[in-house]
Amino acid sequence: MPGFGDIFRRVTRRSRAQETEPAATPDPGPDVTSPEPADWERDTEPPFSGSTPAFEEVRVSPDGEPTSSQPALDDQPLRDDVPASPSFEPLVSFPSGPRDDGNVGVLEPPLVAVADDDALIDDPLILVCPYCGAEDQRVGARCANERCNRVIVRLPPWAQHRRHNWFARRLSWRRIVTACVVALFIVFVIWVNYPFAPDPVVLFKKTQTQLTIDAGPGSWTGVGRDLRHSRRVDIGPPPPSGQIRYWNFDVPGDPLLSEPVAQDTHVYVGSSEGMYALSHADLSFIEKWEGDTPGRITAGAAVIGLYLFFGSTDHTVSSWNAFDGQVRWSFPAADTVETPPVVSDGLVYISSGESWIYALDAHNGALIWKKQLDSNASNAATIHEGKLFIGDEKGVFYILSARTGQEWFRFRTPRAISGSPVVSEDGERAYFAAGGQLYAVEATRREIPGLYQFKQLWAQLWLWQVPGVPRPKGQQGGLWRFTPENPLQGVKSSPALVDEGDGGTLYVGGHDNHVYALDAINGDLLWTFPTTDAVWASPLVIKDHVIVGDESGALHSLDRLTGQENWSMNLGGPIVIPPIVSNGLLIVRTADGNVYGIE
Repeated sequence: MPGFGDIFRRVTRRSRAQETEPAATPDPGPDVTSPEPADWERDTEPPFSGSTPAFEEVRVSPDGEPTSSQPALDDQPLRDDVPASPSFEPLVSFPSGPRDDGNVGVLEPPLVAVADDDALIDDPLILVCPYCGAEDQRVGARCANERCNRVIVRLPPWAQHRRHNWFARRLSWRRIVTACVVALFIVFVIWVNYPFAPDPVVLFKKTQTQLTIDAGPGSWTGVGRDLRHSRRVDIGPPPPSGQIRYWNFDVPGDPLLSEPVAQDTHVYVGSSEGMYALSHADLSFIEKWEGDTPGRITAGAAVIGLYLFFGSTDHTVSSWNAFDGQVRWSFPAADTVETPPVVSDGLVYISSGESWIYALDAHNGALIWKKQLDSNASNAATIHEGKLFIGDEKGVFYILSARTGQEWFRFRTPRAISGSPVVSEDGERAYFAAGGQLYAVEATRREIPGLYQFKQLWAQLWLWQVPGVPRPKGQQGGLWRFTPENPLQGVKSSPALVDEGDGGTLYVGGHDNHVYALDAINGDLLWTFPTTDAVWASPLVIKDHVIVGDESGALHSLDRLTGQENWSMNLGGPIVIPPIVSNGLLIVRTADGNVYGIE
């Protein structure tokens, strides 16, 4: 509503306009003479305010004299055909031309539609809101737009241009808050699903080769035979019959737990004094092959084509020429390297002390990524469908992105994990041994942040028998768990897996002098076989035979379906290193350092 000052300025402006530009009187025609207006008619303010002076209605009497509908004096007698006092409607509409109401020569001037004072002038106090763009807003008042509700001010042209842009008209506190909430939600989604987000490792750290462990029937190029560590050979020559064909008793140093690997005509074994190459034909040493290393080789190697990869206790990961033993490259690790390497899609995955796991370029040893676990890795990593599976000595099972090292999931156990995980062919399940028990977890599970800690609190409240607290559910991702009669003498090594149409079978040995066959889907016990001593090494499946050795040196061949023994033999030394098969030859290395070739 305009104030008193606004009204005064408008009245003053209209008075000046009337004095300088008097309203023109319409021409009444040749037969009509308009008398001069009386003084009271000139000086009297129009009955309604406006920028255009009011017009009086002129009529012509029968004798030809013009008369006015407006009385000249208050004491004039009233007539029936003239109203006693002038009356005006709030909105007066005048035609644009003369009007004939029955009286000859009566003319009326064109009139203007008047709604209020502001319709007759360009009111400088009414403008567009500079904040939200709402029209017909009055300076000094608040904007009629409830979302804006700001005080209207008159801004200079440069400021009006700046404030009237698209962004300024749409900017408000509500939209700012909404944008912040949306941004926080997007950040949360990325935080939960960050393995799917683009990673700089993929964009800027390319590998120069696509080397991958060969899982063909005539080779055993890495621990576990394939990237899933299934330890199974289902094609090629028939299973061995239990006859020793070759042996080698001259490998220098202690074998420690270095598993042999084989490729074409070479068999590679590590020891406390270095890495050595043996001929596949008779297990003799390869000539002109230098194998001495500054550190000890406590785990197996990986061999692909010209490349031989291994780690040693001198804090290095090395790549040698597989045919002459010459050094190709060396990578300095944070601590001793005592786990086998795994090679997939041009990356060498290997772990060291101080809980580090590395992904190196197989061509030149360049670091692609590294990640620190909660504790040292227990054994070699397992790779399948872009995921890396590994366990540590603290009892944590990890699922990482094989390309970037980002963590996707972890499963906690109370004791250290033994051996390498084994993954099903369809990638749905992962199996590993921890604390003498065999666990099966979902390999496709994703970690829900905070869920494990919430279940820990839930379990504690349930143990305290708090009223109304139900029994907590199992850990996220857990499928089943197999526990022997004495867990302290239970499973200490990785199982062998045979995937079949019905889900598959797991074969694993325990320290309780037994070999177990379990259903891979639900963990049901299928059969058991008693051994002479504790089983340390993982079994090997060759077609329908299960080959397993024990600490007494006994080597057994069992029927895969029934558990019946086919043959057995004693090698004279503890079998604590898993056996391998290459080109139909079963290669077994005992704890005393001897290497046997059995056909």
